[in-house]
Amino acid sequence: MYPRRIVTDVASIPTRGDTAAIRPRDSRAVLLAVFALVTAALVTVHGAVSMLGLLGFVCAWHVVVTGDLSTSAASLRRVAPFAVVVVLLNAIFGPGAPIVTLGGVRIMTDDGLANGVFFALRLAVMLMSVSLLLAAAAPEGLACGIYDVVRRVSKRAAGNVALFVFLAMGFVPLVADEFRRIRLAQSFRGGDLSGGLLSRAGAVRLSLVPLLVAAIRRSGQLAMAVELRDVRHRLPLTIEPPRLGGADVALLLTSGAAISAASGWLG
Repeated sequence: MYPRRIVTDVASIPTRGDTAAIRPRDSRAVLLAVFALVTAALVTVHGAVSMLGLLGFVCAWHVVVTGDLSTSAASLRRVAPFAVVVVLLNAIFGPGAPIVTLGGVRIMTDDGLANGVFFALRLAVMLMSVSLLLAAAAPEGLACGIYDVVRRVSKRAAGNVALFVFLAMGFVPLVADEFRRIRLAQSFRGGDLSGGLLSRAGAVRLSLVPLLVAAIRRSGQLAMAVELRDVRHRLPLTIEPPRLGGADVALLLTSGAAISAASGWLG
């Protein structure tokens, strides 16, 4: 008999402790909620205020799932540079009445700035929704949810997709850990990320080659662990049917209410 769980068999794949106050058990609910949130941000939500409200809902659930406000704030902070670029590009190149001029030359427009803020909020909703998915679902849990959905179409394809998701989500923390180690080593050599933009870009450039080498080495170790432990064939046999819990129902209901409110369906 195969053991019911095999995450601990693959030592190269780290697992996360469940420190959250409320964490959904059924990854299908998280997948459905994130898909609905991203779709709503792209299709049904049309105002900046409504998009800001939807972003607030996603951030609130992110805090609930992670159980740590600083972790959610750090995720939102990573979105900020992309949002600023979106706002500036739309404000500079977008149509509308000029609000900032320099020597009679139009620099920023009102419509462009409004559109930039809206698109930046949309981007933040989508990226934070994906971050919510990664925070709420462990690699094995997400593989279970995807397997249960895809197996209704093709059982063989479900096993392959589940294995791909399982390994991909387990490999990302490995690369992040390697990057932290490389940054620490570079800082001892005077290549830290302090200083101006050019010095930071140079420090990042010096880290890319060792990061690529480390990723190749880690991927080889992961592939060897998968083959030696026969994870490819054992994973579908160890996947238990996901079960809805109270947190899953709460996530689905509140997501539906937030999307309805942001889309203006509640009158």
